[in-house]
Amino acid sequence: MFRTRRARYTATVEAVSLIAPRMARITLSGPGMAAFHCDQPTQWVKLFVTDPLDGRSVGRAYTVRHHSPSEPRIDVDVVLHGNGPAARWAEAARPGQEVSFGGPKGSFRPVPDTGYYLLAGDESAQPAILTIVESLPSGLRGAVYLEVEGPEDEVEVDRAAGLDVVWVHRGAGRPKGEALRDAVLKASVPATGVAAWAAGESGAIRAIRRHFTEALGLDRDRAYAKGYWKRDEADHRDPLASD
Repeated sequence: MFRTRRARYTATVEAVSLIAPRMARITLSGPGMAAFHCDQPTQWVKLFVTDPLDGRSVGRAYTVRHHSPSEPRIDVDVVLHGNGPAARWAEAARPGQEVSFGGPKGSFRPVPDTGYYLLAGDESAQPAILTIVESLPSGLRGAVYLEVEGPEDEVEVDRAAGLDVVWVHRGAGRPKGEALRDAVLKASVPATGVAAWAAGESGAIRAIRRHFTEALGLDRDRAYAKGYWKRDEADHRDPLASD
């Protein structure tokens, strides 16, 4: 996953909390991560954990939701989707457990001369999107589309006054990503000064990426779209994304 070797850190699970019915916040801390530095939105680490089902060690990428370097401490938010070794680990995680992680990698940098941001993602991309939202300057306009199963899965969003947050409810049984795709394709955006960022299920993101470039006319510098995961495929890696 990392093209160049990244530092690896050891950490201890400090706390586990549910921030939504299907989203766990895992707080990691400890002296083994004292040199860790993360100062850009959307930066992620590869977290190495032990699958409680079979005892195997696996690595999965997670956005650093919060970073407190003085402690040192980070939060990662994990979707409790019921499948996969990392989700099983998160459901069973308890304070005192040891893990390790490598990184960080990736970052979001505002596009110059942008007056409007279109941000979109499902639960897997929610932590990254919220780091972007919290980093954007006051007065910037935009819309944030966040797909979740229902209203009980919505979380508090600390946003600037110019950003509209739209919670897209797919409902039980509907494939993830379809409701997000439909909402983004119908979104009204200005004719100029737009930049877009989206991530989530690969099939839905493919349609959104095409919409960014063909319907909205955004070039690559103004449109980022990454398939974070793919239905029926473990540990998906999007070949079209740069990080």
